[in-house]
Amino acid sequence: MSGITMCIIDDVKTVIDGILKKIPWSEHGIDIAGTAMNGKDGLQLIKDKHPDIVLTDIRMPMQSGIDMVRELKESGEQGPQIIFFSGYSDFTYAQESVRLGAFDYLVKPFTSEQVVDAVLRAKAKIEAQRLEQLDKMALERKVRESLPYLRQEYFRLLIRHDELPERAYEKWDFLGIDMGTSGFVAMAVQIEGLMNERTPLPVREVELTRFAVQNIMEETIKKQAKGIVFREHLGQFVVLLNPDKDVDVLALAEACRHHVNQYAKRDISVGVGGRVEGIGEIALSYEQAKTALSYQFYSGNGCVISYRDIERQDHITPQYSADKETELLYCLRSGNKEGTERLLASIAEECLRYPAPPDPDVLTNLFYGLAFSMYRVIAEKADEKQRFWLDERLSAMKKGRYLSTAELIQDVKELGLTGSEWVQKRQKNDVGQLIHQAVNYVSSRLGSDLTVQECAGVVHLSPSYFSNLFKKEVGMTFMQYVTSERMEKAKKLLLEGMQVQDITFELGYRDRPYFSELFKKHTGLTPTEFRGKYESSGSNSE
Repeated sequence: MSGITMCIIDDVKTVIDGILKKIPWSEHGIDIAGTAMNGKDGLQLIKDKHPDIVLTDIRMPMQSGIDMVRELKESGEQGPQIIFFSGYSDFTYAQESVRLGAFDYLVKPFTSEQVVDAVLRAKAKIEAQRLEQLDKMALERKVRESLPYLRQEYFRLLIRHDELPERAYEKWDFLGIDMGTSGFVAMAVQIEGLMNERTPLPVREVELTRFAVQNIMEETIKKQAKGIVFREHLGQFVVLLNPDKDVDVLALAEACRHHVNQYAKRDISVGVGGRVEGIGEIALSYEQAKTALSYQFYSGNGCVISYRDIERQDHITPQYSADKETELLYCLRSGNKEGTERLLASIAEECLRYPAPPDPDVLTNLFYGLAFSMYRVIAEKADEKQRFWLDERLSAMKKGRYLSTAELIQDVKELGLTGSEWVQKRQKNDVGQLIHQAVNYVSSRLGSDLTVQECAGVVHLSPSYFSNLFKKEVGMTFMQYVTSERMEKAKKLLLEGMQVQDITFELGYRDRPYFSELFKKHTGLTPTEFRGKYESSGSNSE
C-alpha cells in the first residue's frame, strides 16, 4: 500500500494554483500527482497516474468533467474518489455527479477549508477501504510472500485508526502476528541526527544505520516481551509491545537506548505511551508516545520519556514580560546589539523557568511570534539582499521542527543580533554622511560667525543631538573643530604672505590680539613667529 495521491483538473489556472499553494497538502498526507486544464488531458492524467482522489471542474474545454469521469468508468478502470466543483449549482449537475458515484460536489466559490474537509474525508474513506482490503487478500499468493511488508503497513494504519477487535483477530492470524490481543504499549523512537538537513548523511549510511538500529531494538525486545518494530518516518520507528504486566517497560526502553548507543554508536530518544488493553486503543498509546517524544525538546538527545510523567504535569502556558519585548524592539531600532542580546537571553530564561516544561509546540509558536515582531522592525531598515535573508530565515523558522530549545533560541538570537548589526552599520553610515555635510558647511563659512545651532539646522538635527554626534564622530567639540580649521587656514594664509590683521578679519575675528592668542595656543607660536620660522627654515634649505 502506498500514500494518498491526488490530481487537480480545472480550466482556470488560478483555481489550480490556489488549491496547490494555499493548502499544505504534504502536511495532510496528500501527494499531488499532477494537474490538467481540460477534460481530455485530465482523463489521460488519471490513466497515467492512477490517483486516489481527483478534484475536477465540471465545465471545461474539449471534454467536461462529467464526460471525463463517465468515460473513465466505461473503460472499466478502478476509479478514484471524485470531488466535483463548479460555478453552476443547478440540480442537474448534482444529480449526474451522484449517479456517476462522485464522493462530493462543491459549488464555486469555495473556501480552502471546504476543499481540505472534502479531501480529508475522501482520504479517510480510502484508508478505511485499504484496511478492509486486507481481508480480501487471503487467497492471493503474493500476499503470503510479502507478509513482513503487509504487517508493517497494517500496523502503520492501526496506530492511526481504530480497529474493531473481532475484525483484528482474523487479520492477526492471517498476518502471522505473534502477539496477544490485549495489553499494549506503544513507543515512538527517533534516531538523533540522522536526517539533519544542515549536514545530510550519504544515503548508504542512513540506510545502514536504520537497519542496524531496528535489528538491535528487535533483539533487545524479544528477550523480555513480544512486540514488533517498524519504520514510521525516515529517522523514526514505532515499537508496539505486548508485555506481561510484570515487565518494566521503561527499563526495556532504556535497554534499547543503551544497546543502540553501545553497538551502533548512535543516540536514540524514546517516547513511551501508556498501557492500553484493547486493540482499538493502540492508536491512543501511540499518540501518547509521540507527545512524550516531543518533550525531548527539553531533555536533549538520547533520552527516555514516559507519557505518565508529562500527564502528571500541570498545564503551562509560557509567557514573558511585554515590557521586555517592547524594550527589545527599541534596542533593535537603535542598533543596540548588546541590549538585544541581553533581552533575548532574559526572555528565554523567563520562558524556561517553570518547574515543569510547557508543550514544545506552544513554546515554539511563542518564539516564532517574537521572531516575527523582530523581523518587522529589522525589515523596515533592511536593503533588498537583507530582506531576502530575513524572509528565508523566517520561513525556515516557521517550517522548522526544532529538536531542542537551544536550537530554537539560537535561531531567534541569530535573527536579532544580525538585524541589530545591520541597523548599527546603517546608522553609522547615516551619521558619517551628516557629519561630512556639516564639515563641508564649516569649511565654506570659516569667515562667518558659526554656531552649533546654525550647523545643526543645516543637517536637520537638534543642537544637543548634533553636538553629541559630532564629538563622537570627529573626536572634538564642534567649536574646537571650527577653531582648529580656522587656525589651519591661518597657517596657509600666513605662508602666502597675507598680513596678520587681514587674516584676523578673513577668519571672522574682530580682535587681532585674541586671534594671535588662539593661534599661539594652537601652534605654540605667534603668527609672526610662525611665519619667521618658516621663512628661516626655507632659507636654510636653500
